[in-house]
Order: sequence, then structure tokens, then C-alpha cells
Amino acid sequence: MADVNVAARRRGLVIETTTFGPAFRVIARRIPTRRGGGGGGEGDDAAATSSGREVAAEDDEDVIAIHDGFIAPPPFGILHLDSMRVYNSRVRGDTERATMRSVFGISILLGTTSALMARDAGCAKMELLAVDDGNEYAAKLVSYYSRLGFETVRVVGGNGLRDVPDLLVWGGVGTRMNGDLRRLLGKWGGVIRRQNAAAAAAAESRTKDAET
Repeated sequence: MADVNVAARRRGLVIETTTFGPAFRVIARRIPTRRGGGGGGEGDDAAATSSGREVAAEDDEDVIAIHDGFIAPPPFGILHLDSMRVYNSRVRGDTERATMRSVFGISILLGTTSALMARDAGCAKMELLAVDDGNEYAAKLVSYYSRLGFETVRVVGGNGLRDVPDLLVWGGVGTRMNGDLRRLLGKWGGVIRRQNAAAAAAAESRTKDAET
């Protein structure tokens, strides 16, 4: 988890987790650039909001991504990945966009966090539905999850009664995909560690350049 936190902070984010029974929510939140104090602007609005009233994560402009799901420990041993929402419209300007960009995006940080929680609970399998909303994005989503290491199980939709169990569980149509939790954790962890090492090397190089 330490590697995930380092990677998040290098992107100007902090990872937050909440659980309610088997359900979980993982949030990637922008690290505030200012704390308290006067001067007006977004920093003070955020402070006033957090101290004055509750704001749902979906409506919080500092929340960049939300990941929901649940963990079913053995004998089921399944990490159920219900949703992954990244709010690209909340990324401010080219500088922040460049800081947050990575090979697999912010999603890999949230997915690794939930996978670590599931591993500690004794799970061995991950499952998801790459939702098909009837547009060209569906194929891109399947390709993205395949690159992450998931494998296609079946297509949900157009199969009559055979689709009923999946429709009840997932609430929609798309491509059912599974992943071996420990194998994917190893892959994602390697990606995150390499990104951290590259970022650290780049920062050290900039420091040396500034000193010369």
C-alpha cells in the first residue's frame, strides 16, 4: 500500500477507503494546495464546505475518481469490482493533467487498493463487467481491462434466460471478465513501482540541473 500512496501523492492525490460490511469505496482525492487562512478562492470554499456541510463524493470537485465494489471472503474468495468512475472534467489545466497521467491512469491505483484489501481477506479471484452502453467506448473498455490482465468469460446480453443471473448481479449488459488476484497484483504492483522509480529519477535529475 505504501507504493500506491507514493504514486498517488506524486500525482497530487490521496487515496481514501471506506467500508460498510463487505462493501467498499475507494476515492482518489486532490490534495489541497492551501489549508485554511483568508484570501478567498477555491481553497477557502473547500474548507468552508468540509466544515459546514457534508458533500457527496460524486459532487465533490476535489474527488477525481471513485471505485466501488464488495469483497466476498472464502469460501467465495471473490473481489467484485462494481464500478470505476474517473472524472476527467475535474482535472484542472495542463499541468495537473500531465501530473496525473500514467500508463493505466488513476484507475490502477484504486484497483490495486481494493485488490490489496481482498488479498488480506483471503480472496483469489477478481470479477467485473465491462459495461456495453451501445457505443464505441464498450470495445475500448474491454481492451483496457485486457491490458490490465483480465480475461473474457462471456458476453452478457442477447442470450435470453442464460443472461438472467448476470443481469441480476450486474444490472446491465456487457463483457464479463475475471482476473487472478495475486497475478494481477504482481503486475500492477510492478507497474506502480516502475512509475515511482522513474518519477524519483526525474525529480533527482531536475534537482541536479537546478544546482548546476
